[in-house]
Amino acid sequence: MLGALPSGPLQAQAAAPADTCGLTLTARFVGARAVPQVRGTVLQVARPHPVRWIAPGQAITLDQNPERLNVIVDETGRIAVMRCG
Repeated sequence: MLGALPSGPLQAQAAAPADTCGLTLTARFVGARAVPQVRGTVLQVARPHPVRWIAPGQAITLDQNPERLNVIVDETGRIAVMRCG
């Protein structure tokens, strides 16, 4: 039958994005307050990757650098999201 799906569990899964910026090592800091000690530790753990801290309403360049770790801080001063780029 044309267009029929194969029976059984799907074998193909979406490939996880490559960790090009040390994200797997720094993800544990999501939710932490972005105080100087935490910022310093994130910089050390992410090394040698550059880290860009982004605060609410802050203007940023739109250039993409897959080796750069972007750390997005929320209005309360906590690390909300981290991503490569």
